[in-house]
Amino acid sequence: MQGIRVERFFQKAYKKERYLDMKLLTIHGLAQYATEQEIDKVINHFLKLLIKRAETTPYNYYEYEFLRSAFGFPLLIKKYGYSCFEKVYQQVQKQYQDMPEAFKGHLIFDEDGKQVSLRTPMKIKQMIDRFYESRNLR
Repeated sequence: MQGIRVERFFQKAYKKERYLDMKLLTIHGLAQYATEQEIDKVINHFLKLLIKRAETTPYNYYEYEFLRSAFGFPLLIKKYGYSCFEKVYQQVQKQYQDMPEAFKGHLIFDEDGKQVSLRTPMKIKQMIDRFYESRNLR
């Protein structure tokens, strides 16, 4: 009975979360209690949101870095081996590769989910500003 309540908690949390990185955290919890078939349903929904994200927020590098980090989908793939996790991870990688270089490599997350900055905030701002200026978007 306890497992069912915990599973419902993670399902409700998944539905309430707006950001993909936060949804991923609920998937980590849900994966401990749900079957692969139940996870597959959640992941199919997640995949639709991810694909839409490339259209609505194409340069959201923070989310992409979290999803592809050692704490993100690679950890779920390693721990559970579900093909649905691999499918989403491949889509994350594709969308990340499609982003301009100005939005890549600013940070990573370790296996504990802790952010590690690879560039200073000033350097990140300069790179992003140059990107927008080169396209006359600012």
